[in-house]
Amino acid sequence: MRKRENIFPIILVAGPSHHLPFPKPLAMFGGKTALAIAIENCAGLERPLLVLGCDAPRVRRAVPRAAQVVWNRGWRRGQISSLRRALKQIPVDAAFLIYPVDHPLLKRKTIQQFVRAFRTREESQEIVIPRHGSLYGHPAIVSGKLRREFFKSKTARDVIYRLPSRVRVIEVQTRAIFTDFDTPESYRLCLRKFRTRKG
Repeated sequence: MRKRENIFPIILVAGPSHHLPFPKPLAMFGGKTALAIAIENCAGLERPLLVLGCDAPRVRRAVPRAAQVVWNRGWRRGQISSLRRALKQIPVDAAFLIYPVDHPLLKRKTIQQFVRAFRTREESQEIVIPRHGSLYGHPAIVSGKLRREFFKSKTARDVIYRLPSRVRVIEVQTRAIFTDFDTPESYRLCLRKFRTRKG
């Protein structure tokens, strides 16, 4: 029987927000920041680990005590640098959830669906990712067995999509897995969808 793995949420908040008048993690949705929504969605897992970078001092003030913070001073080197920074802070055999903060339409029940899928995956499967229609999205859950690959690969995508046989794909009924924002227009679109979503 498979050993139950602890899952550490890694919430990526280090990227720049060049086209917005505020840092992405502080974008408001229904009275909550995108950061708060991500943290709440990870309830029931290990203590979330937030990787700060661009606008770190401003974002840091909005981080609740329920989360742990690491700073990625090399955030300009891309998302993989933030993942490496976070992985050094969690147990070597622990699984981890890769969660970009700019996906505010994700719900806790969707994250729980991914977790159940990860807990019940086949022995050969080390990654769980969602798909809606023909498009894959976020977040992904990765077994600790693949940890070293993130230190050898150029991007996280290289690791996740390298071997389809080790991936469990979960079909979901929501576009939230790939609905993000990085411009005023996409932020307003996310806001409209957030206000009208159900459940």
